[in-house]
Amino acid sequence: MQRKENAVPEIVDICRLDDIPTGQIRQFKVGQKEIAIARTGPSDCYAIGGRCTHRGAPLGQGKLEGTVVTCPWHGSQYDVTTGKLLRWVQQPRWMKVLAGLMPPFLRHDAPAYQVRIADGQVSVEI
Repeated sequence: MQRKENAVPEIVDICRLDDIPTGQIRQFKVGQKEIAIARTGPSDCYAIGGRCTHRGAPLGQGKLEGTVVTCPWHGSQYDVTTGKLLRWVQQPRWMKVLAGLMPPFLRHDAPAYQVRIADGQVSVEI
């Protein structure tokens, strides 16, 4: 059996820390990836995949409350510190009902990325 080599992570500069107000989340494109960066405190930032795992809504345009981002389209919620899906589709009501019929194994967390902040520069390990 052949072992797959682990790729060396790439550190990518995304933005300046001041580009994201505290308590806000923003969407960025890095190559082919979309990443949402949440600034939860004066020097605390977290990065998750920028697209909702339900229908691909831009999570960087969602509402951030503490460490939870709410999808702007259907209300799914993710923990920005881990990417964990906390609450599945909530709106509109008919979609919440249909989404509730989807087996739990089809509901996915968002990918989470390591963030580095140095000299006011926010970088993400891809």
